[in-house]
Amino acid sequence: KRHCQSSVRCFCSCMTFRAETLAKIQRNLQEKQRSVRRSRTGSRLPKRWNHPVMDVVRRDNPQEILRKSLLECHTAGELDQEGRVPSEKLFRRFQAELFNQYRKDVRLREFQALMQRSPLLVEVVQSEYRIDLEKLLPLLLQKAEGEEDECDSVKSFQSCPTAAVEGRKSEKRLNLLNVHLKYVTTVARAVKADFELKANSLSCLLCRVSFGSALGLRLHMKKHDSLPDVEAGGGLKTVKCQLNVCFQYDQKGLTSPLKIKSRQPGPVYVGSVFVYHTSTLLFPVHTKLELLESNEVRSFLLPNHIFFKSYDKFWLLISCRKVNEQTEYIEHYQIIVRTVSPPLRPGQLDEYFPKLELTALISNNLQMSKEQTLVERILLDAIRYLCTTGPSARLTIANYCDMLEIMIHVHDLNVQLDLAKFQADQAVIVPTEVDCQYRIDTVHFNALPTNLAAGDIINLTLVDPNRGNVEIRGTVVQVLPEHLVVELEKKVEANCSCQVRLQVDRLVCRLELQALDLVRRDQVASLFFPEVPPTPRSTIREIKAWFNPGLENNVEQQTAVRNIANRTAYPLPYILFGPPGTGKTTTLVEAIVQICTRHPSEHILVTAQSNAACDELAVRLLNYLPSKNLLRFFSRSVEKRIDELPEPLKQISNLSTGSYQWPTWEQLDQTNVLICSLTTCGRLVQCRVRPSHFKHVFIDECGSASEPAALVALAGLVTTSKKLCASVVLAGDPHQLGPVVRSELADKMGLGMSMLERLMNLPVYRKDPQTNQYNTLIISKLRRNFRSHEALLRFSNQRFYENELIALAPPQEVSFVENWKFLPNKNLPIILHTVLGENESSFGRSRMNAKEVEMVEFYLDFILRSGINGRTITQQDIGIISPYQLQVQQLKQLCERRNWPAVEVGSVEQYQGREKLIVLLSTVRSHTADVGFLNNAKRLNVAMTRAKALLVVIGNSYTLQHDPNWFDFVRFCKENGAVVGKKFDLNTARIVPQTKRQQMFAKLFREMAEVDR
Repeated sequence: KRHCQSSVRCFCSCMTFRAETLAKIQRNLQEKQRSVRRSRTGSRLPKRWNHPVMDVVRRDNPQEILRKSLLECHTAGELDQEGRVPSEKLFRRFQAELFNQYRKDVRLREFQALMQRSPLLVEVVQSEYRIDLEKLLPLLLQKAEGEEDECDSVKSFQSCPTAAVEGRKSEKRLNLLNVHLKYVTTVARAVKADFELKANSLSCLLCRVSFGSALGLRLHMKKHDSLPDVEAGGGLKTVKCQLNVCFQYDQKGLTSPLKIKSRQPGPVYVGSVFVYHTSTLLFPVHTKLELLESNEVRSFLLPNHIFFKSYDKFWLLISCRKVNEQTEYIEHYQIIVRTVSPPLRPGQLDEYFPKLELTALISNNLQMSKEQTLVERILLDAIRYLCTTGPSARLTIANYCDMLEIMIHVHDLNVQLDLAKFQADQAVIVPTEVDCQYRIDTVHFNALPTNLAAGDIINLTLVDPNRGNVEIRGTVVQVLPEHLVVELEKKVEANCSCQVRLQVDRLVCRLELQALDLVRRDQVASLFFPEVPPTPRSTIREIKAWFNPGLENNVEQQTAVRNIANRTAYPLPYILFGPPGTGKTTTLVEAIVQICTRHPSEHILVTAQSNAACDELAVRLLNYLPSKNLLRFFSRSVEKRIDELPEPLKQISNLSTGSYQWPTWEQLDQTNVLICSLTTCGRLVQCRVRPSHFKHVFIDECGSASEPAALVALAGLVTTSKKLCASVVLAGDPHQLGPVVRSELADKMGLGMSMLERLMNLPVYRKDPQTNQYNTLIISKLRRNFRSHEALLRFSNQRFYENELIALAPPQEVSFVENWKFLPNKNLPIILHTVLGENESSFGRSRMNAKEVEMVEFYLDFILRSGINGRTITQQDIGIISPYQLQVQQLKQLCERRNWPAVEVGSVEQYQGREKLIVLLSTVRSHTADVGFLNNAKRLNVAMTRAKALLVVIGNSYTLQHDPNWFDFVRFCKENGAVVGKKFDLNTARIVPQTKRQQMFAKLFREMAEVDR
């Protein structure tokens, strides 16, 4: 007890613990252990403990060993002032001590599970653990007093879960403190020359009276309860505030800074800083006279432990006076202390490495080794089955998880192998204008990248003559034909030479595999293969008022919102089929607002594949819901572009403080709508949010998310044993671009098919053959297009949407191009300009076409200078689309050269969900045997439906005829008189059934079948 009391004084005087103090505690612990051993020397040990090394009767439990390891780390200087310790160093010490006591090795997964349960762990920061020093010290002091834990240490360690998905017990939520200041008043009085306040003295700052005992001070404090009493007289008078005071409570530190700045033009003396508690406790923070210059900020440290004594009111009193004045000012602040719930803390995520046999198969291009194993044969048969089976029969309830797992691993291995080929041994890194971003020219690499994307991980090895090789990690920001732009974890010397190795970030892959594990555990695969529609509800609650007036005359949107709000599809997912421009996002927002109004206590999860889609939903919801009801949960990577976020969006997010913070459990409970990306949903699963928390899950852009990606937002988060706990809404369009798959083999196996598209192919979601209508209780198709001119919709409407779309865009916005003198057909705002240029391939598989770049420049220059039918066209009105990144870069350089910065250039993928008044499309391919990946009908549909008033397609009409879908578009333009440029003829003989890549895969599987025979 005496030792604890002295520690409290140490808090008050020094404000922080020194390493020497902790070392002293450690010596006390060691001395106490030696005394225990000496006292037990004569006792007989059990046989199983008879070992020369183990000379003690009782062994520590794993938590005690963990505390000792942390103490050793702190003594060795491995635990910094913020309480962070590298995980590998802590694990090494823990492993050694555990083996010393138990002769038992520990696996990394078991150690991570133990850390996850430990009350000492605040959070995991990359590969470091942040320890709560406030909790660590009392535990060490208890150990010094000889307090022992009676639990069976071996049993408690073996009962730790080895993975996050194996246990669903909620962790104990230890409350944190929220401390802030509230200004009360400032009083002035004459300086008392004969009163001098000393450190730790028993004196009252207000009355300037000293006492001989703590009891005397306590009785005195009860008189005015720490409040400056102006009415009582004594020369006190109320004046204006003299100081700017800011207090920032540090949840993870031992002290918190109190910053004081003078409001006066001249210097000020700060006399003393005291904290009073309503129970008459006195905490002197500062008692010496300090000179504070004008605009100078002085920091004082308040010990955090004083706020744990009680959650009642504290008073902060600061005395000051101006130089050469005899008036003393006392600033009075109320310190408000409240308990808050701790932040979410994600558990450990397994690595989920693929089987060695699968790695060997993919590395050898699906060729088995000479010593064929049964596992290799099974995996090869599974890959061939997935590649040769139709989409509707590929996945079943029995093989659902296993087949998806193979797809994910194949995709991961293919990308890893591709990136492994792209390396440089003597690359030069050049700094850019952005801090910590550097440029690496592609000429330094041994091969051109074929599968490189933003977000991939880059590892640099710098040769330092003083420190040897230095490893630095970073991420790829931008991939350009001439160079890469990378962002490193720290600054490096400019123009230095280094080795470069690339690898893919496996986080998404691991989260998807975790989701499959949870599907297996909860046995919910059958829920994603519904066979019969749900029983119709006896009563459907009608919606009396619409928040968005635009829905009042739209029957399809009203039906969708009413059925979503009434959960008519549960337990089946409700599908919102939204073709281009039909108001899919508007319908989702209305449904969410209606649910919040009807059931204010229910929690809703809103998610999408991209952050842009999540941001759009959050901004729209802010128009209808109070900001306190919304939480935009960003991933840590968004912190880098925090300045680019709109202020209203930032204020409702976990970046509202200016830095990344995990939301607290209290925020999660008090928020009605949580908006985050699909990947971030996996983090919620790691935090073990209870499955019954969310009652509704909305997945927007579900058509562009792979099936495993959609499962990340569902498995474990809203599933329990054989049950779906939430109503699920999947929104998207199966005829627009699907998931981005960077492996051709994985795409061939079916990873490119979304959950939404697969479900819509099931009989239960198809149209009734008799009525030719969807069952609106489980699926709604929006038909009214509010974006484009009717003629611009005509081709896609006939080709993809069964001619059901109705063009309702305002004529004044989309019809001004009609009768333009340069239109081949005055009533059809489409131009197919045929160019017989030469395509060039100079950067991996990407292509460019200089002739088409020239033609795009011609149209841009003419339209921007002359306008259309008297209407001025701005740069913001025009969008340029090309399916090849190399052509996109050439077009961007054109716009920069011609000073057209606001003309937006992008790929088809980048334009999905976007719209422009005028769209110029460059197809690039020319004089090739096939159209390559232009053969994707979904890519064609997206490209055709971005324009509102005018579409100009520039390409080689002969090459485009190689693909059946493009052949139909070329024929559509020719039959409607919308063609200019080189003349050509139509010939169905030019259609190529398969591209070269498709023929390659067909040949590969034919050869495999021959080997089997």
